[in-house]
Amino acid sequence: MRYFSAHINRFISKSIVFFIAVLLCLGFNADAQESVFSLFTKDLDTADDYYVNGNYKSALDLYEVVASKKSAPANIDLRLARCYYFTHDYAKAVTSYEKFMKVEKLSDMDQFYYAEALTATGDYTKSAEVYAMSYAKDSQNEMLAARIWRMNNIAYLFEDSVDNAVRYISLNTPNSELKALPYNDGVVYVSNQQPVSMVQKVDTKTNAPFYHLYYSDTKPDPFSVNALIYDQAESFDSDLNGGFHIGSLDFYNGHSKMVVAMTSKYKNEQDKYPLQLYFAAKKKKRWKVVKPFEHNNNGYSLSEPSISEDGKKLYFSSNLPEGYGGRDIYVSNYKDGAWTAPENLGPAVNTSADEIFPFSGSDQTLYFSSNGHPGLGGSDIFKVELLTDGFGEVENLGYPINSGYDDFAFTIDSLNRHGFLSSNRKNGGLDDDIYEFDMGLQSYPLKIDGVVKFIEHNWMDSTDLKPLPNVQLILIDDNGNNRVTEAISDDNGNFSFTIPFYSKYKIRIVGNDLDGIVSFEVPKYAKTNSTYEIVVVNDDFKKSKEGVK
Repeated sequence: MRYFSAHINRFISKSIVFFIAVLLCLGFNADAQESVFSLFTKDLDTADDYYVNGNYKSALDLYEVVASKKSAPANIDLRLARCYYFTHDYAKAVTSYEKFMKVEKLSDMDQFYYAEALTATGDYTKSAEVYAMSYAKDSQNEMLAARIWRMNNIAYLFEDSVDNAVRYISLNTPNSELKALPYNDGVVYVSNQQPVSMVQKVDTKTNAPFYHLYYSDTKPDPFSVNALIYDQAESFDSDLNGGFHIGSLDFYNGHSKMVVAMTSKYKNEQDKYPLQLYFAAKKKKRWKVVKPFEHNNNGYSLSEPSISEDGKKLYFSSNLPEGYGGRDIYVSNYKDGAWTAPENLGPAVNTSADEIFPFSGSDQTLYFSSNGHPGLGGSDIFKVELLTDGFGEVENLGYPINSGYDDFAFTIDSLNRHGFLSSNRKNGGLDDDIYEFDMGLQSYPLKIDGVVKFIEHNWMDSTDLKPLPNVQLILIDDNGNNRVTEAISDDNGNFSFTIPFYSKYKIRIVGNDLDGIVSFEVPKYAKTNSTYEIVVVNDDFKKSKEGVK
């Protein structure tokens, strides 16, 4: 579930010309023709109303019906293009815009959307040309200038692609899954998958189930570098899932407390139930809402919270009116028993578009998603260093963390290595999925240097270690006990291996009246120092030739 705002006036054609074919032998009378006409105009009017109210999916369904008729208005492709764009189906948006451009020129706004859609589909050269056309009309627009530079230097975002890995996970469904967070021995995440219930509730705006919390146990995948195996998902807590939407959450205080975005109980003046922030605590194995965030504003949406472990700094996204446009990121601090008034992070982070899903990392880094800062297309994930006097430079995380589609809801562990993100890169549109990722992976083949040493007894001091010269070291893959490579230590015990791929290994050492196995672990992540020391303790060294092929 993403929250994108667009200030677009209702688009109504000044004249619609209908052509009704004469159907012989069918006996259509004037009343029947009027009925067909009324039904057609009703569909178009209803679709326009849906569009104006931001219900792009329902509008699109009706526009597609209208477009299939010969009497469709000339600007139906423009209607379709905008709906495809706002439902994140960028390839179809490009097609519809280009069909409309054969009839009429695009407005400045639609020209920008067309360029954005081209970027999302990977046509960087053409998108740069369209951005340049817009920039020629508005040469003071810094956002356009930044996008042109990015399109002309797109290769920078692919430089570290071999060091990062992104994996689609088994928890995903044909509906949407997003914002996964580690919890106990598994993960908690948000999804609008159809719950198992006698009464099926749906959001009438999207005709889809409401977003609720789910939990899955996890365990390491023995056949992967760092992937997880996910058990069958279950409802996280029925007490929290009893209302309408749950937008996002974050844990703190050792996973005993959370801040969560939930649908307000009260309808606002816009006839909507906006997301607001609430604090919850775990009591006797159940989660209970303790209190609302004291700066909730029912006229606007507050969502996607990220809170520090000590519960004293809270980031969130909102469309509050004092922002820079769309959705902005705000921060509030807990001081003297109360939360300070939310403070907009300012133009270093926020743009006139949307900044969403902030996540506060462990190293004074703030991660967030934006469709305002230039990237690979759609919404990209960025990071910025939190300084005592402001912010560092906003940095795009590049491919494959980002794609041409919408990438958001980024979370990462305290080592800045492993985490989760959400994206619609697989199926497009509103089908968001969770991806597991690793950053800074060790690339293979890997050449390592090491030294093998010998000590007689395990109670002896390390000063008694002596080099073990001229022994054979055989690298064995634990998955199948296959011999991979081998080396001979020199007079000082030094050796080197070239390891072809990541796996679990052991080393068989043969020579100097020794024949046994020692464990050997290769790095999952890149290391600045690849020198290894292997110590053979004679008391513990077991002679064995078994299982070696």
